[in-house]
Amino acid sequence: MNGEARQPRGFTLIEVLIVVAVIGVMALAAGPAVSSLTGANARAAASEIAGAFRYLFDTAALRHQTCRMVLDMDAREWWAECTTASPGRRGQPVMGKDGVAEDDEKELARGFSDEADAEKRKFLARARFAEFKDRQVQKRKLKGSTAFEKIWTPRGRDPQTKGKAYVYFYPQGQADRAQIPVSDGGNVYTVVTQPLTGRARVVPGIPEVPR
Repeated sequence: MNGEARQPRGFTLIEVLIVVAVIGVMALAAGPAVSSLTGANARAAASEIAGAFRYLFDTAALRHQTCRMVLDMDAREWWAECTTASPGRRGQPVMGKDGVAEDDEKELARGFSDEADAEKRKFLARARFAEFKDRQVQKRKLKGSTAFEKIWTPRGRDPQTKGKAYVYFYPQGQADRAQIPVSDGGNVYTVVTQPLTGRARVVPGIPEVPR
């Protein structure tokens, strides 16, 4: 034989690093698609919102304030707000549920016409809210393509599909009965609140709206 058999050449360090980098890029690109297929983002967001609801229920009772969760369906964001002063006080403007000052209290009350409890309707018509800056309920944006679906609260006969929806928590140990569906890639998980206990649970799909 003219020489020894040629040994197979191994990969160089640079080649190995290139392969690892390519695999990493492909994994990052596939991540959102996989999350949409499995509904992981929707399930995680619903669980996070449910935890925030329970925390805000306790906060309203401990601070003796009315608090609310704001769900911005257009921006796909959510955050907490609490009252900053006693409603109905002289010199304070009347505030609508969108946070805009109104001059005509009768006109303002129409914005809460679907609220059955007259005392709650009167309170909400004059309450002033500011963002509650707490790490547990700080402003968050839904991940990826996750979005809010048809949100139902006591202030609407039909589910809400745009704008801001509000879920209220009262100092007497009560909360709105509400349903907040979160969807991603055809997967939907709904946060359902219990008005007397403040408990929030996550269920798959969108439950029937209470009548």
